[in-house]
Amino acid sequence: MPIVLATTSSFGSACPEAVELLRAAGYELVVNPHGRKLTGAELMALLAERRPVGLLAGTEPVTAEAIASAGGFLRVISRVGVGWDNVDHDAARRLGIPVRRTEGVLDDAVAELTLGFMLDALRHISRHDRDLRRGVWKKRLGGLLRGRLVGVVGFGAIGRRVAELARAFGARVVFSDVRPVDSPLGEQRALPDLLREADLVTLHASGSGCLLGAAELALVKPHVILVNTARGGMIDEAALAAALAEGRVGCACLDVFGHEPYAGALAGLENCVLTAHIGSYAAEARERMERLAVLNLLEELGRG
Repeated sequence: MPIVLATTSSFGSACPEAVELLRAAGYELVVNPHGRKLTGAELMALLAERRPVGLLAGTEPVTAEAIASAGGFLRVISRVGVGWDNVDHDAARRLGIPVRRTEGVLDDAVAELTLGFMLDALRHISRHDRDLRRGVWKKRLGGLLRGRLVGVVGFGAIGRRVAELARAFGARVVFSDVRPVDSPLGEQRALPDLLREADLVTLHASGSGCLLGAAELALVKPHVILVNTARGGMIDEAALAAALAEGRVGCACLDVFGHEPYAGALAGLENCVLTAHIGSYAAEARERMERLAVLNLLEELGRG
């Protein structure tokens, strides 16, 4: 029976139907045995050992070497997610391997987590919780989202959804993007101008480069709230930790990190809210994402 390898450690838990679709089509599903994000070497070992015809890929690096390690058996790569910068598209193209992704399924899940971060930071929800658990009854004065200026970096589908939600709370919106965008949701700014003006800055850009290093962090308001639910590495974590510790940044809320699981200096700062890359972990989103990833994979295998 031909094998399909799923590298997301929890694949099938949100959508058992996705597993049944594979089995009904005559494929054996092998799920990541490590229970976490794979390293490049671990992916290569699994591909070489199992030689799957299909890969349901997570966020691990799917390099040219990894693709080659499948020994010519691999026929399709289907990302269980929206971002696909972790896949070497040129290598896949050279070998005639189509790459698909589950576009649109995470817009609400990531946007709502982003808004949750904003409200948490504005009202110090996590800090009050930590205080109370330590036996400290202290009321910290917070603020409203209404009337504040939200700067959205990257104005694709998720960025636009965040802008809609922020505006529903009465916030104003500015945004930056690599391309000119005409939108009724807000005004476009160059990134440096956005950083100088915004009360809250939230990252939703594509790609994997660092957008906010020490120079960019020097531009922001000292009370600014920074949110990253996009990709790890978009904020220089060491520079951010220094800015938070020195009071040059008010609060940071991060769901993604350069290296995961995260265990760096940000974890020791009170003005930081950290989550374990849970942007897609809304039941409705996970179900749609797993099902669509399998349908994409089966569609491509059917063409072969």
